[in-house]
Amino acid sequence: MPLTLLRPARLLTAALATCLLTALTAVPAHASSWGTPVSLNSLSFWNVVSGRWTDNNELETYTPSCVWYDGSTLMIKTYNAGGGVYDSGRVESKALYGYGTYSFTASMPNGDGLLPAVWGAYLNPWLPEMDAAEIIGSKPNTAYQTFHDAGNNQTQWAANNSSGWTNAFHTYSFTWWPDHIDFWVDGVFTGTKWYSTASGVGMHFIIDTAVGGDWPGNPDSSTWATADGARYLKVSAVTYTPYYP
Repeated sequence: MPLTLLRPARLLTAALATCLLTALTAVPAHASSWGTPVSLNSLSFWNVVSGRWTDNNELETYTPSCVWYDGSTLMIKTYNAGGGVYDSGRVESKALYGYGTYSFTASMPNGDGLLPAVWGAYLNPWLPEMDAAEIIGSKPNTAYQTFHDAGNNQTQWAANNSSGWTNAFHTYSFTWWPDHIDFWVDGVFTGTKWYSTASGVGMHFIIDTAVGGDWPGNPDSSTWATADGARYLKVSAVTYTPYYP
């Protein structure tokens, strides 16, 4: 397109038109404020779960020794302990958090029968639940993001990556507003669910790797075919940025 020089009057008219167009097309801002981000970067922020887990016909036993920090990275180890016992790790934030952005930068493991997840839930009672990401270990090219309302009605999105999501760090997040939830993967918007939670509801951050069960199916020998016979969920950053309506 050739360059056209505008006279002053035409320049003013063009500027006013641009401002009007911007005003009409801009996404409305949420007229509230954001707080200072909080990083959950040590075991002091977490309750480490211990015990056999049977929900959804899962097979894992959550074992505190499978959870530790390597520098600033949260490590969760999952392995076949023998005799039908599968040791894994799970942490739940001690604090309950409100509206805002919940963000996890995580490297998920692959492997048949594994279900690593980074998510949030009320826990008392369990629902609602907001899953920043769940990956079926035998399908590493798809990350699922799911909202479960108080009646366990589910809305789910699937983010696909032909290179796979596992064994590499990606950022999975959701932003919980008073009237809806937005989901993101690596800063790319994936979906919105319009929903209002009851007064007093909050979210605990949760990180775990489940073994077996209704969704991923059971592990087999290939699951543990690694140098040390284990799979690792690594989380290099967990951040909560509060939003004040």
